[in-house]
Amino acid sequence: MGTVLVGGFFLLLALSFPIGFALGIATMAAIWTHGGLPMSLLAQRTLVGVDSYALLAIPFFILAGNLMNGGGITSRIIDLANALVGRFRGGLALTSVLAAMIFSGLSGSAAADASALGKVLIPAMKRQGYPGGFAAALMASACVNGPIIPPSIPLVIYGLSAGKGVSIIALFLGGIVPGILLGVALMVAAYWISVRRDYPVARAVPLREIPKLVPPALWALMMPVIILVGVVGGVVTVTESATVAVVYAGFVGFFIYRELSLRSVWPILVQTALDTALVTFIIALSSGFGWLLAVSGMPRAVAAWIASISADPTIILAMINLFLLVIGIFMEPLPALFILIPVLVPVVQAVGIDLVHFGLVMVFNLCLGLITPPVGILLYICANFASVKLEEESRELGPFLLAGLLVLALISFVPSAVLWLPRVLIGYGA
Repeated sequence: MGTVLVGGFFLLLALSFPIGFALGIATMAAIWTHGGLPMSLLAQRTLVGVDSYALLAIPFFILAGNLMNGGGITSRIIDLANALVGRFRGGLALTSVLAAMIFSGLSGSAAADASALGKVLIPAMKRQGYPGGFAAALMASACVNGPIIPPSIPLVIYGLSAGKGVSIIALFLGGIVPGILLGVALMVAAYWISVRRDYPVARAVPLREIPKLVPPALWALMMPVIILVGVVGGVVTVTESATVAVVYAGFVGFFIYRELSLRSVWPILVQTALDTALVTFIIALSSGFGWLLAVSGMPRAVAAWIASISADPTIILAMINLFLLVIGIFMEPLPALFILIPVLVPVVQAVGIDLVHFGLVMVFNLCLGLITPPVGILLYICANFASVKLEEESRELGPFLLAGLLVLALISFVPSAVLWLPRVLIGYGA
């Protein structure tokens, strides 16, 4: 049954079936070939997969991000980022990375960040003389931070799927340092390239003017702070914090920035419904797939095989990282999480790896797949804004992908890079 399930899934992916349909059809095929299971199991597990109060956080975080995207936040964040780092060589490239770091704390979605920032910053970089391939590769790499810095939809999915002992609050806090490290690493890479190629320096904003740019952007910067303070302080749950984010985003868009109107809200609601439907469809159909995978005994077999190679947590984590990097080339993060969490969590538990630490490593690793051909969706989004071919963009990708891999190695083998903040703020693991 496991062979039909997994083999059928990858065969359907190779035939270009959408992820959700590939999950559902592979599950149906496995039930049919087993013979002892009713086909109604698929419907039953599909309903169970979405019957979770905690999943309400996903549509609300998506809506909050879309409201902030449409509410005038982009230009204010770019102005502030440019004032802080634009004065250095390759200033607009550095501004792009810093703006993506800030924006990541609002949307929780890499694709949303790339769409909102890319359509402004990539053409601006091209006008200043940056090659289109460089601008697209840099922007795509910077937007990997979307699902790392909280709020993060993949971290919510991991927390719900990995077991009741995994704290989503700890996962959110654990994502802050890796997100900052990735942003700094990308800025170092962009600066190094800019110096070598003599890219332009943006007009330096006088230091006395920088404080004037902070208040307009402060309302946007406060949203992730409100979410984290509310959750960490026990005022709201993660699900409730998502609704608070929606109310806050609406208030800022309507009454502070005044760039939202009743007419503009309707397209935002439609886009949110479409985004939510896509995620929920995958979640629902992955439930039956995951249940059959567990029943087939494949996770136990994989765990036993890995354990037979080594019991050293460092070696195990290195092997899993290599495996995930390959998977990320062919599969997007969300379906990969649903399929691989039941397989890999027992393995890392058996060798004593902390599940919050592993969750950040897993999500970070799979998100790097967003900038690896041929499936990397961020590459396609940014190449479109730059009006360049994927091949041209991919040639510029090397230094930025290397920066991401170095950060991945750091958070993998130095667990305190992930766990330090959860331990300090909520006493995690004490």
